[in-house]
Amino acid sequence: MSSEVFSGLVGFLMPYMVEVLKTRLPNTKGKWLGYVLAYGVCLLVGSIGALLENKFNGENVLSSAGVAMIASQGLYNFYFKPKKIDVQVQRKFK
Repeated sequence: MSSEVFSGLVGFLMPYMVEVLKTRLPNTKGKWLGYVLAYGVCLLVGSIGALLENKFNGENVLSSAGVAMIASQGLYNFYFKPKKIDVQVQRKFK
């Protein structure tokens, strides 16, 4: 499996992971925490994907992180947010 495929698959789970992390951390009123978590998780996923392919360099890490970010933001904006799943996750994990 290529690093981009791995990153894309994990990217589809990221909105759930980021929302759970945001509800578990204290003082999460601002949007900045969601962005920091999303970018941090994307870089982590990109690094893992590049390591799985044994091609750990800046280009592979950033391309895999970009795929994860595109997948996660696409899912969040077109499915997660309109259906208000974030509110449901917040209620469940608080």
